[in-house]
Amino acid sequence: MKKVFATSILILFFIFSWGQKDTTIIHLGDKKVIIIEKSGKEPRTQQEKLEQGKKEFKTMLEELEKQKLQNEKELEELQKQMEGAEDEEVLKQLEESLKKQEQTLKNLEKQQRALEKGIEDIENESDKIEDDFEKFDWDEKENDFPENDEHEWEFNYDFNPFKCSKSFNGHWAGFELGLNNWVNKDYKFTLDPYQDFELTPEKSWIFTVNFIEFNIPFGKRNGLVTGMGTTWNLYHFRNNVNITENNEGIITAEPETNYELSKNNLNLWYINVPLIYEFQIPVKNNSGIHVGFGVVGSLKLRSKYVQKYNGTKQKDKSDFQIPGFKYGLTFRIGYQYINLFANYNVTPLFKENRGPELFPVSVGLVLIPF
Repeated sequence: MKKVFATSILILFFIFSWGQKDTTIIHLGDKKVIIIEKSGKEPRTQQEKLEQGKKEFKTMLEELEKQKLQNEKELEELQKQMEGAEDEEVLKQLEESLKKQEQTLKNLEKQQRALEKGIEDIENESDKIEDDFEKFDWDEKENDFPENDEHEWEFNYDFNPFKCSKSFNGHWAGFELGLNNWVNKDYKFTLDPYQDFELTPEKSWIFTVNFIEFNIPFGKRNGLVTGMGTTWNLYHFRNNVNITENNEGIITAEPETNYELSKNNLNLWYINVPLIYEFQIPVKNNSGIHVGFGVVGSLKLRSKYVQKYNGTKQKDKSDFQIPGFKYGLTFRIGYQYINLFANYNVTPLFKENRGPELFPVSVGLVLIPF
């Protein structure tokens, strides 16, 4: 409030005392100091504006000192007149004039303090600009100015077509760990009539390494996030069944009656490319809650079926009627070191009419953000 009051006093004082129209706006931190230029020459740099403002303020301060001296002399004169006044009416008029002069003096003192504070702020800002200039490492930045038209190109991970603040940093890169499952077309985990395809969720894992991240900022706290990652999905079947492809090319689950399976997994490996819109909600200590949602396209690299029984391990590498490309929805939320994700595959696990209509889902957390 003091800074606002001081600035307001300066503006009003100048309007009534100087009457100039041309203005220069000087930025001091989060506030503005408005000064009036007498000359028509426009300062080009912030340093020149500061010097011009300081000069104007000092001129105004000198004028103010003259007014204060004049006001003090008038006060002394009024006090002498009051001492010699005998008529009550005259004395009353002198007292009113004295009060007005005292109020005028107080206003001039306020204006003086405001001008002195303005000069101090300008000097501090000017010193800060000089310190920043001296601290700038020109040797380190020498390569930023190529000579003889020889350009060095550097790959930039922060694509910024909207010319917004580059401080936006999305959340994709990192190592993720979670649990897998799948649901039917009614979004239920009970797979009637495909109970043989039910999973053991606590043994069905998803491992993801998102190794490339690109940020496309829309603003300081929102933008698009994309990149690349790779995912390993392990689906552990709850029941003692064999997952096979029959003569008609349809994936079925046949009960295994000869031995008990200690491992019965379907392993899938994908390469992923996301497109996620993320916005960030600031909270105290400059940390924020980030929320993202979007789509993830995935290309299948390998599918493998692994069984283990009585110390024997058996592998079957086949496509198992699983599409080579899939896409799904992702939702991500986090705060500081806690980052969670949830994925839902819009593409069914198996090709159309080649197996039960199942939709993979996964939830987990980001263990190591990059």
